[in-house]
Parts: sequence; C-alpha cells; structure tokens
Amino acid sequence: MENTGFEEISLLSLSSSDYRDVHELVTAVNDTYGEFGLSMSLPSLRIETASAELLDKLGDTRRSGFTFAPEAATEKMRNIINKYVGDEQVLKAARAVYSRGWRTIKFYFMIGHPEETLEDVWAIIDLCKAVLKEGQRLLGSKANVNVGVSTFIPKPHTPFQWVPQDTREQVLQKQRLLRDQIRGHGLHLRWNSVEETEFEGIISRGDRRLGRVLQRAWELGCKFDAWQDGYRHDLWMQAFDEFGLEPWFYTHRERATDEVFPWDHIDVAVHKKFLLEDYLMSIKGETRVDCRDKCFACGILPKFSETRSQTAPEAWECPPVKPKSERKKDRGERTPNVTLMP
Repeated sequence: MENTGFEEISLLSLSSSDYRDVHELVTAVNDTYGEFGLSMSLPSLRIETASAELLDKLGDTRRSGFTFAPEAATEKMRNIINKYVGDEQVLKAARAVYSRGWRTIKFYFMIGHPEETLEDVWAIIDLCKAVLKEGQRLLGSKANVNVGVSTFIPKPHTPFQWVPQDTREQVLQKQRLLRDQIRGHGLHLRWNSVEETEFEGIISRGDRRLGRVLQRAWELGCKFDAWQDGYRHDLWMQAFDEFGLEPWFYTHRERATDEVFPWDHIDVAVHKKFLLEDYLMSIKGETRVDCRDKCFACGILPKFSETRSQTAPEAWECPPVKPKSERKKDRGERTPNVTLMP
C-alpha cells in the first residue's frame, strides 16, 4: 500500500462469505489499512450467506459492486442443480447491497441444462428486472444490474457427466430471448459464444482419439484458442472430419448410467456411485443438504483421513465420523474379534 499505488483489495474465493473468519479478516484489513482509503471487495458471495453485518464491515470507501451467482431462477432448475435460493432471498440481498451505497450487482446465471425450458429463461429476465427495480427505488438511475449468462457444459467427475449438451439451435434461441429482454438503462448482458461453448464441451469429455485431432488442429493453425480473435471453429471441424470423428458424439448424446468413461481411471476421491446418486436425484428434483451438516459418504473422508487427523475439527467442517466398529454396531453388523500378535 505504501509503495505500489494500488487502492483496492479483493478477497478471492469460490464463496468468500463461507470462510468462517471472514468477518474478523475484513475488520482487521479495515483497521490496518483504513488510513489509505482502501477499497475492499468480496467478488464472489453466496446469497444465503451474505449478511448485512458483513456488508457493513466492508467500510465506507468506494463502492463498486457485488457479484452473486444464483445460477437459475426457477424452483425447478434450482432443485435440479441442488442450489436453492428463493427469489425473495435474492431481492433481500439486493436491497441490502443497494441500501449501503453499492451501485452495481452482477449476477451469474446458466442456461442450457437438458431439463430447462424457455419458461426458465424468462424467469432469469424477470428476476433481473425485479432486482433493478429495487435498485432504482433506492438509488434512482445510478443502479445497475450486470448479467453474465454462461452455457451449461457437462463436465467429467460431476453429477451431470451423463447428460447431453444443449444443441446450437437451442442455445441461440435462448440467447436471442435474453438479448431482446435484458437491455435498456441499468441492464447489461454478457454471454458466451455458442461455437466456443461447443468446443469446450468436446474437449471436456473427449477420449484418446482427440489427441490426433488436437495435433492436426495445431498444424492447421489453431493457436491461442481462448482469445476470441484466435479461435478458428472451421479449422477444428476440418480436423475432426479428417479423422472421421463426429463432435456430437462428445456433446449431444445422453450417456447410459453404466457407460465406462475415458476418465474413470482418474481418482478424484469422489466416488462415481455418489455422483450417479446425485444425478438421479436431480432428475427427480431432490436435493441434498449441505454436507457440513450431514455426511453422504462421497469418498473424500477416507481419501484424506490422514490430513483430517492433523486438522482441527472447526477447520475441516465435516460432521464427526464414528470409528468403524461403532458404524458396524449401528448397522447391526458383527464386529470380529482381533488378536494382536507380539
């Protein structure tokens, strides 16, 4: 702060407000560096854990904006992705932010899940307009809602690794609806290129045959693909054609629940059986509670048992695990006698 000229600090995390010491940390930063006029932000907050007390502790310096990720805007879709946050909770968080002087709220939503309908997309539009209305009531024309809409891409080692990706036509239809409706003063929309989304979907769930495609695409001139002006969709499709591979095989087909995946040999600690249970629950719209409240035996604990034994319970945040003998007794299993030889 004394030598760089920087005036803002961001506390980065997938969910900053889940960090158990976030209140103390924010207070300490303000107490130590408040004299510099430091602007502090928490760019990624879970709506359900973003408290008014935390917002107040961020101080009275420049107030830019807050970022929330509701992901979905209807009860059906929220249950499917196991991320339920009601509209009223979103509006309450928006009122808390705007009433404290922040002018901009950024939302991240997702479109393209196989169970999604246009009604679910309309709900995103309605919620964003409702939030802006709350902001305008408190701040007038200074209020803004920035909306980032990404397209759902099924990824390995997740409950949705079995599902197909939305087709190009479906994605474009939903994006057109969003562009037509989320516009005007105070509303700003950003979305992903459908070509880049398809490309990411192919790479995400590809098999060893893609190795030849990757090399050939590079030979054809595909470099710096993450840059919009560097991505050449036509050259990638040419590489697929040369080796007789169909991109839809990786993106737009539903996998059988017993399909062997190219990545099954990679151990990520979470069991495939657990992911399948989550997937089947999502089809029924059933949700799980936070695993910090109840353990669902996903596989993490056995894999990191040594790490956990060296970590304070309050830092690990998982429910206590009973010894194996007690778990067997709870299930009515016989615990065998063990003789220890000298």
